[in-house]
Amino acid sequence: MRELDEKGMLLVELVLVLFIAAALLFIPTIYTKQTKIHLENQLFVEELQSQLTAIQNYAVLSGEVTAMIVSSQHKSIQFRVIDDEQNELNGVIYLPETVTTPTYKVYHFNAYNGNLRNFDTLVFFINNERHTMTFQLGSGRYKWQ
Repeated sequence: MRELDEKGMLLVELVLVLFIAAALLFIPTIYTKQTKIHLENQLFVEELQSQLTAIQNYAVLSGEVTAMIVSSQHKSIQFRVIDDEQNELNGVIYLPETVTTPTYKVYHFNAYNGNLRNFDTLVFFINNERHTMTFQLGSGRYKWQ
């Protein structure tokens, strides 16, 4: 049998080192992607709760009716102060790719008390896991599960 010369061995070693280096560089991107998705979902929930509290508090303090419009078709949640299109609280949150909701619903918060006009449960699927936002009867408070 012929032995490998030094040039042939160097090529095999180089390919092996490049393969190991590429594998080590690729592994963190897998974990980074999962972490990004998790943080994106977590930030969505926090922003939703923050905007919901702000729009409800505005209804209580200003005496104006406010609304939260959930649209599955547009993958968005819109917050509005009724009869005030220029209000700084008017805004839209877009649902991340991994978050879906099967409904179109409008929630109105009454003036001066912030209570809802209609009581319902809002359902979200985050990474195919069901989460609910249940509004309590007689108040605008909610429970996130």
